[in-house]
Amino acid sequence: MRNTIIVTVLLFVGVIAASIFYFRDINKEQHSTLKPLKYLPDNTYLIASIKNDEITDNIFKDFDLFDALLGHQEMELIKRYKNQILRHEALYEFIEGQDVFLSFHPHADSLHMLFTVPTAQNISESDVNNLMNAYSANYKIQTIDTLSERITAFSFGTPDTTLYATYYQQVLFASYSKDIILAVLNKSIPKLSEKQIDYFIQHSSRNTPLSVFFPHQNYSAVVKHFQQREKGIFSDQFVGLQGQSAWNINFKQDALMLTGESEVDNSKGNYIALFRNQTKKTQRLYNYFPSNTAVFMEYSISNYAKFEADLKQYFEAREEFKKLESTFQNLADSSSSIGKLSHVLQHNFALVEQTNQVHVGFIGIADTARWKHIENRILEHEGEDIFRFRNANVLYALYGEVFKYHTRPYVSRVDDVMVVANSRNELQNYINNFRRKDLLTGTLGFKNFEKLQGNEANVTLFVHNKNSFSKILYSLPIHYQKKFRNKENYGYQDFYSWSLQLSGNNGNFSSQVYALYKSKNALGSTPTWTYQLEDRAITAPYVFEHSDTSQMILIQELDHTLHAIHPSGNKLWSTIIAGRIVGEIQQLADRSILLVTDRSRLYRLDTNGKNLKGFSTGIPNEPLFEPTLFNTNDQEIILVPTANSIYAYTMEGNRYTDWDSENISQRITTNLILTQKNEVLFGTDNGTIIWLNDKGKTTSTEKIPSDSKVQSIMDFSNLKVQAVVDDGLVYRSREGTSHVRWELEELKNKFWTGFRQISGRAFPELILLNENQLKVYNNEDSLQLQFEHYFTRNIDNKPQFFKNRTSNDYFIGVASKASNLLYLFGDNGAVLDGFPVEGQPLFYYGGINYNSETYLLCMRRDKKLYAFKHQK
Repeated sequence: MRNTIIVTVLLFVGVIAASIFYFRDINKEQHSTLKPLKYLPDNTYLIASIKNDEITDNIFKDFDLFDALLGHQEMELIKRYKNQILRHEALYEFIEGQDVFLSFHPHADSLHMLFTVPTAQNISESDVNNLMNAYSANYKIQTIDTLSERITAFSFGTPDTTLYATYYQQVLFASYSKDIILAVLNKSIPKLSEKQIDYFIQHSSRNTPLSVFFPHQNYSAVVKHFQQREKGIFSDQFVGLQGQSAWNINFKQDALMLTGESEVDNSKGNYIALFRNQTKKTQRLYNYFPSNTAVFMEYSISNYAKFEADLKQYFEAREEFKKLESTFQNLADSSSSIGKLSHVLQHNFALVEQTNQVHVGFIGIADTARWKHIENRILEHEGEDIFRFRNANVLYALYGEVFKYHTRPYVSRVDDVMVVANSRNELQNYINNFRRKDLLTGTLGFKNFEKLQGNEANVTLFVHNKNSFSKILYSLPIHYQKKFRNKENYGYQDFYSWSLQLSGNNGNFSSQVYALYKSKNALGSTPTWTYQLEDRAITAPYVFEHSDTSQMILIQELDHTLHAIHPSGNKLWSTIIAGRIVGEIQQLADRSILLVTDRSRLYRLDTNGKNLKGFSTGIPNEPLFEPTLFNTNDQEIILVPTANSIYAYTMEGNRYTDWDSENISQRITTNLILTQKNEVLFGTDNGTIIWLNDKGKTTSTEKIPSDSKVQSIMDFSNLKVQAVVDDGLVYRSREGTSHVRWELEELKNKFWTGFRQISGRAFPELILLNENQLKVYNNEDSLQLQFEHYFTRNIDNKPQFFKNRTSNDYFIGVASKASNLLYLFGDNGAVLDGFPVEGQPLFYYGGINYNSETYLLCMRRDKKLYAFKHQK
């Protein structure tokens, strides 16, 4: 794993956190010093401390990320030791109020853990003997005298599983390795420096349950220990970064999040150290990375003059300055095109490694007009939109290590970003991916990553676990490969990503480490139940009443079968419907189910799937929208809109003869709206709005100043009508007043508009889905953009709306068929926690039974309906 060493560092952190978690609650107060760490050997890879209180217990309850990293078998062993040894009442009085520390140490082809627990008071020899007697009931105990100290071995099982422990200088040390215990006791073995321990003390927050310390001097040893090949374009950038890092955990159920500081010492020849004198900037190049990105590093420079000076010192320290001297001279000539390059670029750059191990570079362009002016002078045209640098090592001299192997790359431009690759084919492949919008930002893992990690930094390293899994696996030594791909005992394949973020901080770094995990508790991970269909669903799931004690879920699949499913996931009934259901399925007050199909049939079913008397019945023409209930002459009738007619039926399935709206001159283009005056309102294909009375006769029409079809329509309060037509005109009229009109921005070939109450305002919002853009407008007094969201792919399905169970407002649901992702938006435009989720279009969000918790019901490609409980 020559390019992804950060993964191994994250694994250490996770394993440490996991181990400590199972020893966490043996104490009730915190210890005030980390001085017990002065006995640890200086080859210690990582150290972590855990707070020991009930708050910590609750935070880490069911935190399955730890099990995934350490392994279920190891967890069971640790829990045994915790419960039978450290939690034993005979020891408790001595360790009450002390933190537990865990450190990792290299040993041949493995890592050994060392547990360190200071005692509040000295344990006398007689007390030690009493402890041994208490433990002998569960363990075979053996005492070893060495280095003038006593080591006790606790063994059980076949073959023996042994924990070695010693009590030294009022500190308990325990490990599965006797060699680590001996290293602690051996005064001739170098130990961690007081300076490093003090740094950990200074930066370990007393308000977080877990703190982690990483001494940088052992970075190369970590690389060597975990990798068969020690060199790599990404990992090499950290070699020689001396100092230390201290991080504190921020808890999230489906992620390991560590935030802290990294001190940098004596790092003259280290590339990453160049960014410690910068200040963080917004990074945005990741929006252009392809979906097959395995690893990327993005860099931002706030002060290029300082970076340029530091970079030259870096080249001198690595004895490379002379090789680049002529290039530096060209860059320093402000009258030359090459000399102007540094002023044209944005100094935000990145390197991406794809799954095929091809590297593609990205550089922001600050001034595209000036870039066009110089590009033909510094680049050779290679056909179409691809060029190549005339001079070698230009990007290497400008930005250093990132472009070391892009000596004379091929170049293209997308928007205001320069893209470089080492071959024309590689660059053309990227351009094709970009044009198809086949980008990293459109994937589920990265959507979750964006919500987790901010985009302001100087250096961001990101590892896509799935895309780099094979490379990581085969870069590990054989004994670690077995663990890494073991799905039964470990959960490495359930991680979405690993990342490190650094921001300059007065010569040091503010640093964050993230490991995003597919927790079994995360929405979309572990279904409460699934229901197998024979084919894909063609309607969304609907939740209706089935009886006084239970509700039911209805969904239609491709062969037109209508399924009724109990909230527990069991089948209630199924029945074949003649045709595909058009519009929405509705439940009436008597619990009957009302629907129409594209085979011109009107259905009314009872809650057991049986047709009520008089149904189903034929409709003269194919319906365009769902039926509408309408009151006339003190009775309820069913109205079915078709292209040029609205047909009326009684609740017994007979044609209602006292209705006169079966020949409309224009084509109906909207569903039917019932006004407060008990009229029927709809729009047509030539921009005309029509009102019908309770006899179906036209009482009023209004011609919008447009000949385009009416796309959506609304009647509300004292409003006469509001409508949107296909050319983007938003039209509103009120009783007795003149109309107003607004123009939407440029609309694409395929768009959708509608009205729905989103944010509790007096007036429903206007929702626009315009290919890959979702926009919500407040249109109470004027048309004002309330929020917007841009998707990476065009959206083919219209939005869905789900009632917010705590208000009268609605969530907006959007399904991206191209990326197989489901989104749910709240009133402020933010994606609800837990979304996006993998799933196909047409889904449901809400309760599935009386007083049930909130569920997501959705289909996936395996033709199953999934029920996911949303644990917020």
